[in-house]
Order: sequence, then structure tokens, then C-alpha cells
Amino acid sequence: MFLRFLQKIVSFGVDETMQQVVINRAKRINAFYLVMFTILTLSIIYSAITGLNSLILANVVMLALAVIFFFLIPAGRSANLSSILVQLLTAAVFIVGFLVDMGVSSTLILAFFLIFPLGAINVNRRYGLYILILLGLVTIVLNAVPKLEPAIHLDLYNSLVFYSAYTLMILVSLYVEKTSKDLLTRLQDSRSKMENKMVQKDEFISGLSHKLRTSLSNITLINSLVNDERFNSDQMDLLETLRASTNLLIEDVNHIVEIASPGVVDYKRSITSFDLTPVLEKSLAILRSAGSSTDEVILSRSDNLNHHIIGDPSLVRSLIVNIIKGVSEYKADQHPVRLQISRLKETTSQVRLEFNFHVITGDNGALIDYVRSLSQGNEHTGSNLANAFNLLLESESTLTARQEEEGVSLSFIQDFTKDPTKLSPRDTDTSLQETPTEKPGIVLKDAKVLLVEDNVINQKIVLLSLTRQVDRIDVAANGKQALEMFVLKQYDLILMDIMMPVMDGLMATKKIREIESTTESHIPIIAVTANALAGDRENCLAAGVDDYIAKPFTTDLLVRKMKNLLA
Repeated sequence: MFLRFLQKIVSFGVDETMQQVVINRAKRINAFYLVMFTILTLSIIYSAITGLNSLILANVVMLALAVIFFFLIPAGRSANLSSILVQLLTAAVFIVGFLVDMGVSSTLILAFFLIFPLGAINVNRRYGLYILILLGLVTIVLNAVPKLEPAIHLDLYNSLVFYSAYTLMILVSLYVEKTSKDLLTRLQDSRSKMENKMVQKDEFISGLSHKLRTSLSNITLINSLVNDERFNSDQMDLLETLRASTNLLIEDVNHIVEIASPGVVDYKRSITSFDLTPVLEKSLAILRSAGSSTDEVILSRSDNLNHHIIGDPSLVRSLIVNIIKGVSEYKADQHPVRLQISRLKETTSQVRLEFNFHVITGDNGALIDYVRSLSQGNEHTGSNLANAFNLLLESESTLTARQEEEGVSLSFIQDFTKDPTKLSPRDTDTSLQETPTEKPGIVLKDAKVLLVEDNVINQKIVLLSLTRQVDRIDVAANGKQALEMFVLKQYDLILMDIMMPVMDGLMATKKIREIESTTESHIPIIAVTANALAGDRENCLAAGVDDYIAKPFTTDLLVRKMKNLLA
């Protein structure tokens, strides 16, 4: 409890959304204040015991000023001014100790005097140096005027020794601060260079893969268009050799991408298509391995998901584990934590889930107050609930707590994109599911299709591949043009390229889905792209496409996917 109180003081006025450099400096200033509070409080107690009434008054005034400065001018909001004020108060404390005989060893006071430069330079290098020089000059004057009769009076030799040591401590503090700053700068530069190299590497591999796959896709489609009956046996052998070589080249491209870019998934966001059930089972397994018994968590679901969802499964798992561990600290004995997962909202492409944790505690107010303190920025590290709260902030969500008849409920909301291409293997209660409105199927031959492709050669080859299958195909050269055509005409299906000028396919898909969210319509979109690195499929599905096909592909595969979405 005491450590938590100290953590609140050090983190006062600090917002975790600030830059890390600002957060570290603000916490150093608050720690300086904490030391100041401690010294003044101990000095007041000591003065009261020894009967130094004048010293009590001086210390009470300085402590009151320190408290006022701490709360009214927080370090997180105005670091420079806050650091100057706390250093001036510290200098005043040393001057009082220099002038007033407190019955304490002069050596002890001077030792604290020599430590002061380390903290002063650390919280504010420029103004801290000025305050240290001013403090040294003031004490030299006080020491040189005998009429003032200071409590500490040094002869010439001891003055030379002490102020030489004082100067040396200032220089050492400046050197340490500069060295630390240079080291931090070098580390940041090294990290930036490494990240830039990773970005350049991934961009090069992605670009190379895109170009190779586009060309290979064209070769594959042309091979499928060739009428075998036109060739004799020798020509057929040559054609088969060409097809086999093309397939081998496709495999080689896939291997190169996998070997050359193993960190692509880690570098991108961990977005993937996943089944929620195994993620929940893994979370409970982690809790059991950490020492929790199986009956301490009761899981119930009313989300009725019968398909995969697209998001970050590691985030969901971390949130569940951290929150259950966090509320377990407040849980009353023999009462399990109840986790309820429910569906709040669902559209044709999105689903919103609520994760609710119900716990019976010995003190409901303590848990609610702690969660409230998290939202106010007073607690950010050191606990499982704080970890979960920070993870939710990064995912643009939050943790809420509310009082119930029995216990407390903590909940958070997460939005996911549906992955209609993957169904969950578990059985669902169909009686609780809404019965979708049956939409009559469309024959591929009669469908109105929009092909969005910026490459003219690719346009021609796709049109040639589908000319026998589809009667009406319009072409858009980029995402912006596709969006305009989507608004003006009614299409049954869209074939969407991803990498295009003006507006890429992901942005165009998102805007189409935004328009559809105000209506009851939904047009199937197939991402037809040469982006085939790890995570590209999930990113496309997260944008709102219904299916994904990576180049190179065969005409039969494309036709089959189109028929499935139109059926």
C-alpha cells in the first residue's frame, strides 16, 4: 500500500500518452519533490522535539510552498518551471541549515550539500547549473561575513577543500548527464536506423514480390487461355514445359519471400483471422498454469459467433489474463470470476463484442476506485489491471467498472471484422441467432462486375480470362474512380486490386463499406492482388473485402470464388 502511494506521487500529472522522454523527466522531478517532502517533514519533527520554534516555522512555510507548487504546477504540464521551483526551495533548505544551528553535525549538512548537484543537473541542466552557482556564491558570502554568525563556519583551508569538492560535483554531474544524454541519443539513432533498414527491406521484398507475382499471374492466365487442340504433340510438350516452369518459378518466389522476410509479421500489426474459442481456452490455460484453479473462472458466451474474426488474438488473450489476475486480488474467497462475452452490434462485415468480468469482492469500493484512478491517469504501472488498461488505450478502448447488487463488473468493448471465408468448428445455438434475410442468387453470366485495376496489361488479361464467363464487366483505373462508379451504378460484384495510384484498394473498400453502413445493401468484393506477404490477406479482410485471391491465380479459382459470393 505504501509503495502504491509513492508510485502515485511519482506519477502525478504524468500522462502515459506523452513522449517517453517527457514522462521520464516529469517522474524525476516528482521524485525530487518526494525527497523534498521527506527532508522537510523530518526537519519539522526534529525541530519540534528539540524546541527550535523558528526553524519549525521556516520549514512549515517551505513545506507548504512545496505542496502548492507540486499540485498547482505539475511536472507533467510545465517541467521547466516545476523543476526550477523545487530546486529553489531545496537551495533555501540548505541555506537555512547553513545559518541555523540545528544541533546536527556540520559534516552531515555539507554532505547533503554536495549531493544536491546530482539531482539539480538531472532534472534541469541549464537552470539547475545557475541555481547551484547562485547557492555556492550565497554560502561563500555567508561564510565570509563573521557578523552573520552562521551555524556552519569554515576556515580558509576547509573552505577551499569544500568548495573545490562542490565544484567537482557540479562538473561530474554535468558529465554524467551529458554522457547519459549522448548514450540515449545514440540508442535512439541506432534504433531508428535499424527500423528504417527493416522498412526498406520489407518494402523491397514486397515490391519485388508484387512485380514477380503480377507477371507470373499474367503468364498463368495466358497459359489457361491457350486452346490445346491447336498444337501438335511437340508443341504440346513445349506448352507443358512452359506451364511446369511457371509453376516452379511461382514456388521459388514464395520461398524467397518466406526466407528473406521472416520478420514481416512481427513488424506489422499482429492482425490475423482467428477463432475466438481457442483464444479463450488458451487464456484459461495460462491462468491455470499460473496457479489458478479451474473453478475460479466461469466462462459463458452469448456472442453466437459461427465464423472467424479478424483482429489481434494476442491482445484479447493478454486482456483476459491481466484482468482476471487483477480482479483476483480483490476477490472474496470461494467466489469465482465470471467472464461473459456478448455481442453488442453486428453488421454484414463487423461485429462488436463486450467482455464482462463479474467478481464478488470484500470491498467493492476499493476495486471501483482503483479502476477510476486508472482512467484519471493516477496509476499506470505495476499491476495487472494497469497493464490491461494501457493495452486498451492502445486499441482505442477503455476499461469500465460498475457496482452491482452482488460484487463489481468490469467490462471492455472490442470491434472485429468478420472473416466469412472461415467458419468456426464449434456448434452454435442457432435458436439465438438472427435469421438472415435470404438474397436471391445471381448467375455469373448475368452479373454486373466492376474490375478495379490500374495496369492496362492486367486489365486486358483478366477481361480475356472472364470473357466467356461474364457478359458485363466495367473497368476502373484506381480506387477513386471505382468509388465514383460504385455510387453511379449498381454492381453485383467488385474485383479490387490493392496497390493503385490516387486511391488504393484498401481505402476504396473501406469507403464503400462506410456508404453501405447507411443502407441495407452489401456488394461482394474480392481482393485480387499481388500482395501475398504474411498478414496481407488479413489486412484486406479487415478493410472489408469478402474474399482474397493472391496472384498468380488460375481462371478456375477466380470464377469459383465469384460464383460462391454471387450464389
